[in-house]
Order: sequence, then structure tokens, then C-alpha cells
Amino acid sequence: MKKRSDKISLMDVKHALFDERFRNALPEELSNEVQRFLNNPGCSCNHPIYRSVMKKASSQLAEYFPSKTPVDIEEEMKQLAKNEWSVINCTVDELVHHLKKLPPGRKQLDIARYENQITIVVNELDLVY
Repeated sequence: MKKRSDKISLMDVKHALFDERFRNALPEELSNEVQRFLNNPGCSCNHPIYRSVMKKASSQLAEYFPSKTPVDIEEEMKQLAKNEWSVINCTVDELVHHLKKLPPGRKQLDIARYENQITIVVNELDLVY
């Protein structure tokens, strides 16, 4: 299994778009999207552009990042859509004990409290872009 650092990430695509040589190698159909990126490179609205570049210009990315492997963006999106839910119901005093039992890795938490009782819904995230 490849480590995360061996795969081309969305941030790699973003950094590559700043390089004029890379932009010139991209297919013509991406020129409008690349221009939108150049007009506002710091906007979080550029994520669809990065995904589009990963999808339509995988050979250019592989050439630009020879030590990294391009990822199948559709497969990555399916992986991101998977949820691993668990629920913790306890008192506030017991919370630390329950949280320490959770396995390592990134989590998404939603917390509700009523008086001394607390409920936490935990979603374990395998990978995040």
C-alpha cells in the first residue's frame, strides 16, 4: 500500500498550477479553469479545479511529479464518502476515559450535553484532503 506522501495530493496540484511550464502542458479544455485559479489562487472554491486537473491531466501530473503516483480521483471520493460511526454516552467525568479508548487517527466529532450527561457521535476518517 502506498503512503500518502507517495500520492499526488490536491495541494501538489495547486503548487504545480503556479508553474507556467506545467500550465502550458495542460490540455486546452482546462484553460478557463486554470485562468479562474490564477485570478484568485487562495480561494477555497478552487478545489473542483484541482480535481478536474487530476482527472483530465493525469499524464501531465505523472510527468511533473515523477516520484509520486497519480490517484484515481473517483476512487478517492468513494473512500472519503465512507463513514465509520460510533456513539459515546457517558457522564462528563467519564469522558476522558472513553476518548482515550478511541484508536489513533483523524476524527470528526459532534457533541451534545444535558446537565452532567454527554453524548458524542464519532466519525473516524481514513483519509482527508
